[in-house]
Amino acid sequence: MGEPFFINKVVLITGGTKGFGKAAAFAFATRGACVYITHKWGSVDEAKLMQEFADAQAVPPRIIQSDVADPDANRELIELIMQEKSKIDVLISNVSFAKVVGGLDDWKRQALEISIKNSAWPVVELLRLCQHIIGKYPRYVIAVSSNGPDVCYPGYGMVGSTKALVETMCRYLAVYLKEAGVRVNVIRPGFLRTESSMATFGEELLDELAQRMPAIFLDPHAVAKSCLALCSGWMDSVTGQVITVDEGSTLVGPISYATGVGLPKCFPVEAE
Repeated sequence: MGEPFFINKVVLITGGTKGFGKAAAFAFATRGACVYITHKWGSVDEAKLMQEFADAQAVPPRIIQSDVADPDANRELIELIMQEKSKIDVLISNVSFAKVVGGLDDWKRQALEISIKNSAWPVVELLRLCQHIIGKYPRYVIAVSSNGPDVCYPGYGMVGSTKALVETMCRYLAVYLKEAGVRVNVIRPGFLRTESSMATFGEELLDELAQRMPAIFLDPHAVAKSCLALCSGWMDSVTGQVITVDEGSTLVGPISYATGVGLPKCFPVEAE
């Protein structure tokens, strides 16, 4: 169990029952925070998840069925937290849902609107609801992105475009909310093997990557520690930043990854 640094802090993590969101929830709950985590209907075994937190000697989370794309559900969520805790100290906007697209014929405005509604707009909507219902913004806001705005992946056009929007919005939010003492940042995790990445790229491709480049996949618990740092008070001079958390994997060029030439042992690549 970690140091109880976040005792009496209230943390809201959307999409916090699986993958990186779950790892972030563990990181805060094992350090004393009261964590609210959301999921869509039927997407998690709540009893099993609660047992995992108990086994880790973490503060039991509040697991809420809530769809971030539903304005009414978002309002009910913030109203519930207001009734129970009267504050939110940390907001982590982690839910990401976007249509996997192929050629240009798959690029539909409706698909982009759905992607924005699920993956970009919730951070704005939840912040506004915090102000309207609780009376103040969270001290710390973190949105989760990827390197999709910079690097093109198969089928990732809608996701990458939406992530670019998330990053730009958070820069503006950081400026608008600085006077209120709010710190808004974005983290770009490296490759995480999650249900979301498997749905986007396919399990077969991720299996091949794991075999050829095992070091490319990150431990989500290690990435979650970056959230702890950003919300600890020690990094309050950092706001409006997009922070890459990938153990340096993007520092290595594609030729080295393809051939293994010039890679240190910490970046093993299966030889042909």
